[in-house]
Amino acid sequence: MERNKSQFSRLMELDRQIRAGKYPNCLTFSKAWEVSQKTIQRDIDYLKFQLDAPLAYNRVEKGFYYTDLNWFLPSVSLSEGELFALLVAGKAMEQYQGTPVSKELERIFGKMMSGMTDKITVQPELVFARFSFTAPPSRPVAIETWKTIVRGLAGQKQIKLLYKSQNAEQPKQHLLSPYHIANLQGEWYVFGHSDVDGELRQFSLARIQKAQLTERSFERPKDFDAAELLKHTFGRFVGSNKPYTIRLLFPKEAAGWVQEREWHNGQKLRPRAHGAIELEFQAHGLFEVFRWVMAWGRYVQVLEPQELKDKVRAEVAAMQQNFA
Repeated sequence: MERNKSQFSRLMELDRQIRAGKYPNCLTFSKAWEVSQKTIQRDIDYLKFQLDAPLAYNRVEKGFYYTDLNWFLPSVSLSEGELFALLVAGKAMEQYQGTPVSKELERIFGKMMSGMTDKITVQPELVFARFSFTAPPSRPVAIETWKTIVRGLAGQKQIKLLYKSQNAEQPKQHLLSPYHIANLQGEWYVFGHSDVDGELRQFSLARIQKAQLTERSFERPKDFDAAELLKHTFGRFVGSNKPYTIRLLFPKEAAGWVQEREWHNGQKLRPRAHGAIELEFQAHGLFEVFRWVMAWGRYVQVLEPQELKDKVRAEVAAMQQNFA
């Protein structure tokens, strides 16, 4: 696993291992973090002489330990609002995992944190050890792919792609004019014009097997509006240009769950008889809407559109055959 090389991250991990009684030393820690032993020795010296850590070396365990467990790393001065902002920033960083942006954000983040050690408000180990976020499952993006797509986007240059879609047996060649990059539920996508079908396409950056920048320039259409394109997205796939009005009825048993969160930024909720709730929103494409509806099982009834009704009915029939 590739590690963040910032000193702040190493100090945090050293402190964690020492407190856990793992007795880290320069040799083992340098191998794990893919840095030199001299670098780790400087980290140890920094802990001991700059931060006054009560460090000692155990010759039997061949590693370092604290002689006083009441000592903690210097605190970071943060208010409650700043702490929340820090946690949100950590969540945002997770969305950039697998891209060159991630490394730069981690480096800047560590640099900022390492300089905030003069006031006592919040212990950094509290922030990083007692709060966590779980991002949606996502696939990493090849660094060269990311760089090429960004260069093509910024310079309005076409890109040769070798792309393998989810159900395709073999990858296909595309000549892409990239218009926009978006992160949808943790997955990175590029939107642009493809020469294969002459339409606006959505490509997963993680599925691009090869990307080559060309010298061919293109003009981004003046009527292209990324906000409008993504406005009716449900899940990770934008879908077709055909808009659907989705109307779903949830019984009283599920109404509370439905009302607790926003499922779509343009949703409408209407109370119905006997404690039921109706959910309505617009979506381009039914692929992910269908999968989401199926996850509710018997606690949802499709009111509209008829096409979605038919898909659910056919799926339920197929499931009955499986369990017959």
